[in-house]
Amino acid sequence: MSNLVHVSSGAMDLVVEFFGAGPPLVFAHGLSGNRRSTKRQLTPLAPRYRVVVFDQRGHGDSTPVTDPAGYDLNDMAEDMGKVMDALEIDRAVIGGESMGAATALHFALCHPERVDRLLLTAPAFGDSPNTEADRFQEIAAAIDALGMERFLEAARHTWHNDMAWPPDVIEHVSGMFRSHAEKSLVTAINTVIQWVPIPSLEMLQRVTCPTCVIYWNDDALHPAELTARMAAQIPQARVVQFPPLPAVFQQPEAVGEIYARFLTEVEQ
Repeated sequence: MSNLVHVSSGAMDLVVEFFGAGPPLVFAHGLSGNRRSTKRQLTPLAPRYRVVVFDQRGHGDSTPVTDPAGYDLNDMAEDMGKVMDALEIDRAVIGGESMGAATALHFALCHPERVDRLLLTAPAFGDSPNTEADRFQEIAAAIDALGMERFLEAARHTWHNDMAWPPDVIEHVSGMFRSHAEKSLVTAINTVIQWVPIPSLEMLQRVTCPTCVIYWNDDALHPAELTARMAAQIPQARVVQFPPLPAVFQQPEAVGEIYARFLTEVEQ
């Protein structure tokens, strides 16, 4: 059973869901994702943790954001803090995927006293521009020009023929895209894909809590090379390889199982 609440963060209304019982674990989804996809991944943690997932600003059921300035990483990290404050959480296991990994990592750098453990899935943004920026801005332009349904109709052919995604993965990704206000998603893609949030990876030496980083190969948006360089700077980082990207959608619970094992091991 899960609970749903609304949390205010400045002008943002954030939709927050929590489930399970135990110490708190707060996790942020990635660009074009939503709390529902994250919930599927983290269900294995529910027997031992009170898992908190939320739609980041501009995504899902939270307030749409069509001003690029609204996707400021400082503000998005503070959103995470507001969620914790609203649920009376002083300190928690913190995590995120892709864009959410940047949110969680920035929160950990700004508020280390509130982070017990750090979980990072597929970091995408580090000390240099993401090489997929042009392609993702083309995606945003196509959504803006065609509308979501016509874009998805065209994208299905690419996902199936060029990327060999199976039908169930295509349907899941299509559902995630549909969960957002179109203009908000367009703005998010155009803005977030340009993030270079870490001037120097040496900053990550300040992350002293036990950290688990999940990565997969053959995904230019989430380069394994970036994961390796980031993890090398985090004193207590452990790196775990995951199967290629479609497995995240076909076996989402496997992500939670990796984190459950990590959290058990670092508690011993």
